[in-house]
Amino acid sequence: MRSSLIRLCAATSLTLALVACGIKGSPHAPRPAPLPAPTPETVPAQEPPRGPVEPSGPTVPPSSTDAGLPE
Repeated sequence: MRSSLIRLCAATSLTLALVACGIKGSPHAPRPAPLPAPTPETVPAQEPPRGPVEPSGPTVPPSSTDAGLPE
């Protein structure tokens, strides 16, 4: 009885190992090649620092109580 149990365990272990090694995921399409690192010629030029922003519309003084709403 004991030898048959050992054989059964060995056969089961071997079967599980073979099945586990054979499991594969679904086939994937080949991935595109990675993009090359940017070279100094392809690096975009940085913009010069900007100055203060000028107002583009009507301004409301901080002491105003109507919050700029038209009457």
